[in-house]
Amino acid sequence: MADETEGRLPRGVVVSRHLGHPGAPWRAGAGDPPSLHVVVQGAFRLSQDGVCALELDAGDVVLLGFGPRGPGPREQSLRCVAPPPGRAPAEAELISATYAAAPGGGLAALAPVVHLPAGEVRRAPGLSAVVGLLRAALAEASPGQARLARSLLEPLLAYALHCHEHVREGRASRALDRRGARAFDRRVARVLRLMQEKPAERWSVEALAKAAGLSRAALARRFLAELGVPPLRYLAELRMQRAAELLAEGDGSLAAVAAEVGYDSEFAFSRAFKRHTGEAPGAFRRRSRSEGAAFRLPPVRAAA
Repeated sequence: MADETEGRLPRGVVVSRHLGHPGAPWRAGAGDPPSLHVVVQGAFRLSQDGVCALELDAGDVVLLGFGPRGPGPREQSLRCVAPPPGRAPAEAELISATYAAAPGGGLAALAPVVHLPAGEVRRAPGLSAVVGLLRAALAEASPGQARLARSLLEPLLAYALHCHEHVREGRASRALDRRGARAFDRRVARVLRLMQEKPAERWSVEALAKAAGLSRAALARRFLAELGVPPLRYLAELRMQRAAELLAEGDGSLAAVAAEVGYDSEFAFSRAFKRHTGEAPGAFRRRSRSEGAAFRLPPVRAAA
């Protein structure tokens, strides 16, 4: 990931899975909040102000709204379209993720629409791995799987930007030996999966490295290069995200929430939560309940 985007990626807010049939055209909104869309199957057309701007096929990924907005209105939507003549109609599936307002910095250099064709996505094993994990999480309708899906939104964006960087600079085919790139990304994806499935585990860099089949130094270096943060920093942010979701959506005690995200005491959890979010857990729960709006994770601050 380019240095200018490290630590400055917007937070994932909502992820959804759309299913339908091209025989009965349907569309998914792609409005003002920055969003990322994965065409799993079928064909889609991106329209801006009612005019076709881009045709998308299965495997394509598109980022919308991360760069500066152009002048004038930009009403955007993704519409499922019928397949071309000679191709049998098939079910259409779209995964859509929205993000908090982009924080500027390196993202300000992005085009308003960033298109990653299926061929480039396939050549980016890390992005393909995260998309696969996200599809698996969304396939099962349960609160646990929904939380897992949301926890994948930041890695999804990070890998998409990483893929875009290689495509833009024309280095996708020669930046790394393909065999080495696949091994590298599989191992990072394995570590991400362990953290997301067992956030309460007493993970150390050594334990994660052993599970990935890497040395401690190699894991730390590769994790930082791909996600822009060290492994344990990512784990701390993941725990705070899970904790915020539990506080906003559940009725468990603070002690129960603390235990579920890996803290031995309510005091230690409360101190960590306030350090990361700037707000005590109880105050955050009361505010999120009183607002009566869709849950949005507050910005995660740099740990002291």
